[in-house]
Amino acid sequence: MKHAIDFFSPKHVKVETTFRTEVLAGVTSFFASIFTILAVPNMIGIGGPDGYANIRNAVFVAAVISAVIGCLFMAFIAKMPLVVYPAMGTTSYFAFSALPMIVVLSGDENLARLTQYQIGMFLILITGVLFSILAVTGLTDKILNGIPKNIKIATVPAIGLFITLLGLRLSGLVVGTPSTFVAFANLRNLRNWATLEPSERSALLGAIVAFIGLLFLGFLHYKKVKASFVIAIVVTAILAYVTGAYSIDNFTFSLGQQFRDWANYGLFRFDAVSIWSFSSIGPVIGVVLSIILALLLTNALDAIATTFGIAKGAGLVKDDNDMEGRKYVNKGVVADALSSVVGACLGGAPNTTVVSGSAGVNAGGRTGLTSLVVAILTALLLIAGPFVGLIPNVAIAPALIFVGCLMLSGLKDLDFSDMTDYLPAFVALIMVVFTFNIGTGICLALLTHILLKLVTGRVKEISLVSVIVTILFLLQFIL
Repeated sequence: MKHAIDFFSPKHVKVETTFRTEVLAGVTSFFASIFTILAVPNMIGIGGPDGYANIRNAVFVAAVISAVIGCLFMAFIAKMPLVVYPAMGTTSYFAFSALPMIVVLSGDENLARLTQYQIGMFLILITGVLFSILAVTGLTDKILNGIPKNIKIATVPAIGLFITLLGLRLSGLVVGTPSTFVAFANLRNLRNWATLEPSERSALLGAIVAFIGLLFLGFLHYKKVKASFVIAIVVTAILAYVTGAYSIDNFTFSLGQQFRDWANYGLFRFDAVSIWSFSSIGPVIGVVLSIILALLLTNALDAIATTFGIAKGAGLVKDDNDMEGRKYVNKGVVADALSSVVGACLGGAPNTTVVSGSAGVNAGGRTGLTSLVVAILTALLLIAGPFVGLIPNVAIAPALIFVGCLMLSGLKDLDFSDMTDYLPAFVALIMVVFTFNIGTGICLALLTHILLKLVTGRVKEISLVSVIVTILFLLQFIL
């Protein structure tokens, strides 16, 4: 056992742990993070008469396998006690911003979801390759150092609000209206229950069930229940069935079908050709550049901030000046980036080092053995694959809303006294949400930062990286 601990331990710092502690930490991280794998198939495969079951099956199998490989990278390459799972924020952007952008570019509002998905995998592949190059060469750290601190701080909460809006939309708690753009679910319809259509009843019940699920998840989190997300999803799903908010007309256990769908639609099925025929080269490059930059920047910010933050909290890194510690963190970022390439090749959602993995660190995990345990447990999910379709969106929605809530905590680090810092951060927050596009929000925040520093005579605070990234983002509006 001691040899296993030594093999998976970081070399730059001595850790105090045991084999039992590492195993328990891995189990804790697994149950704290599993909800992301349960959520992403529904996010990408949402819609259609059958919920695009073939895409959902492909995404689930790919997400599980790529998560296993990502955790193995983290265990053997980085030797870190972290979890590489599907990225909720990046997946939200991919499913609800990037894919609609592809539809608009095509000029065909009925563009097959499968075509959208496979083009999207091609763009995720490009992003993963670029991210891997930057991470392996150490340039990721330098580039992110050039992004203003206020915008880096605001990006995570902005993505949190983005995820929250998505959760509210999936739950039915917030609906679109012509007069007010958005509104709360119409609970007055409860008075006219007998006259409602079955779909209207289900929607209304779903909103109520989702809100109850959110409160229940908040209670579990307050009580520090380690598997709070999984418990809340399961309980909310059961409540949805019991109340009639959700029902399944037919269900068959067909594990083979999931793997067939994955092989036919996901595994190395990215479409690198179709998008170039949708329009003239300028608009295509603009859309492709916008999506790739948004995916790259959010993935990189997420990976480095999460990896460094958890490692520092665990005592594996001292501070920003700990050079050995930063090299150690960069190995984790490399593992993260490589898993994104694997995820795209397999047909899964974008991967990242997830914040929920800190649960295992809080439970004592300090070595890559924790990640290895997560990888083993994650592989077992392949057997449970057919049951994922039994989880309704109203059960996933509370988890999305609550994740958004947790991601707002970083706002405390903003400097509210300096308007040249505060306003760009505010622009990031509101524009990511109200344009429903992470890339656009970051672009406008960077532009606001640069212009404010220019007009206030603080030119020295503008980095070359900020200017280059802003110009690249702006090209999407020009081309």
